[in-house]
Amino acid sequence: MNAMAKFNIPGGFVADRVDLTTGEVAYGKRWGWVDDSAIVQIYMRKMQAGRPLLNVEERWALALSEKIRSGDLPDISSEDLGDSRELSAGWIYLSLAWLYQSGLSEQKLFDVIEELYSDFEYPEEMEGFAEYIPPLLAVREAFLE
Repeated sequence: MNAMAKFNIPGGFVADRVDLTTGEVAYGKRWGWVDDSAIVQIYMRKMQAGRPLLNVEERWALALSEKIRSGDLPDISSEDLGDSRELSAGWIYLSLAWLYQSGLSEQKLFDVIEELYSDFEYPEEMEGFAEYIPPLLAVREAFLE
């Protein structure tokens, strides 16, 4: 993924919207969408909601701040994360939801959405957003002249 399209999404924001699998969390960590603190929040919220956790997820949910700072947490990543299209679907939604509330200028928002569309390898789920970007930019530029 391009550095421009990377941004850290807080764990509470993620947990309030999507119940991610371990593979999806690992995918988000691999691409920089969430950091260790966010992962702890995701699993802590999952535990508080009474949803079942894998052993590794429970260790993350119960991590003390010292373990987070020292990086002494179990590895959730996997060499084979499976179908990246399937794993990326939740992150497409989360990144667009995060952008929606981000307060970016219109131009910057369009730029980031274009980057995400490319970074996620032109997913069908984003076609509705991406196909309107060039016409909207053309209209905007015509009015600014």
